[in-house]
Amino acid sequence: MNSYDEDICSAVSRADGNYFPMSPDITMTSSFHYATYEDFLAVSEDEKNNYVYTRGTNPTTKILEDKLALLENGEKCKVFASGMGAISATLFTLLEAGDHVLMLNTIYGEAVAFAKYLKKFDIEVDRVDLRETIDLADHVKENTKVIYFESPSTQKFQLLDIDWITTYAKKRDIKTVIDGTWSSPLFHKPLNHGVDLVIHSLSKYIGGHSDIVGGAVTGKKDLVNSIFEHGHQSLGATISPFNSWLAIRGLRTLPVRMKHLDQSIRIVLDTLSTDARINQIYHPYLSNEPQQKLVQKYLSGYGSLFSIDMVDDDFKKLSTFVNSLNVVSLGVSWGGFESLVLPAFKGNNLEKLEERGLKTSHMRMYLGMENPQTFLADIQQALDIAYGKIND
Repeated sequence: MNSYDEDICSAVSRADGNYFPMSPDITMTSSFHYATYEDFLAVSEDEKNNYVYTRGTNPTTKILEDKLALLENGEKCKVFASGMGAISATLFTLLEAGDHVLMLNTIYGEAVAFAKYLKKFDIEVDRVDLRETIDLADHVKENTKVIYFESPSTQKFQLLDIDWITTYAKKRDIKTVIDGTWSSPLFHKPLNHGVDLVIHSLSKYIGGHSDIVGGAVTGKKDLVNSIFEHGHQSLGATISPFNSWLAIRGLRTLPVRMKHLDQSIRIVLDTLSTDARINQIYHPYLSNEPQQKLVQKYLSGYGSLFSIDMVDDDFKKLSTFVNSLNVVSLGVSWGGFESLVLPAFKGNNLEKLEERGLKTSHMRMYLGMENPQTFLADIQQALDIAYGKIND
């Protein structure tokens, strides 16, 4: 586990006489008032750093933003009402008519959908699958302004050589944006490798309890301020003070939770990797030698989200497997206590699966905070029912 700055977990709050709360106050207000007209004029000169209206800045939210910036080694963070709020505000701010955005490998589907929607504003979009990181040079255009990626990627969990990407991009004045949700801010530090902006879904590991929706963008102050002024204020994806408070609560237990998940996922994957009923497992822990070099370079621990392809594409067996799970729940999102499964096939999305290079038997799985042996027992009994026992 990397060092975890004490300030991230500290009780940051305002003392009021003999009142010293361990948790920060929830400033549940839409607006703020001032004693004098002169006071109002003073704060109005810089609304980004003063409290005028919660749609812009709020004391509870500011505590969260400061902690996330510190944790990411960034100059500034801005949080949003959802991960997609953060993604859309970032692309909305960085791109203009005539620009090109290059999206690498499998990434969050809604991010791709939003980028494609921008075509109506004369913004070009390409999503490409790379064999090697250096292949991205074949897809960069003269008007490329943003390279957007995940590392590890969604669904297949492939890593890219971030140092190579950022060095290449900076020479061409291209902004780099990474969604770092899979690793959490603890196991991966993209800003240390020259990435311009890191995006996180607060709904996942940072929140940690499946009870909030939120997003964050962290990077250099001038860039985040621009996203704040344009993407955040114009699109209005404002997080509630209460959700900010819940995210702060999540940060306090993040090191303990991530350590448990890092240890547990190794146990689970060691067992599942020998099961003949599973054709392939996608996770950096089980990756090949070239990928392992990137793991050693960029990751200090493992997230517990992974994917599997079953031994065949029989939908009836797939359905039986999912319906036979008792501990693992069928549902979207991840990062909370509960383990989850999410089949990629939804009955009407074969074309999209082919585009993303996914089989109909592909399933995303999240190992939660349960005992890993409990998770394994549930998976194995469901495999026995759907695919037969290995000894049969």
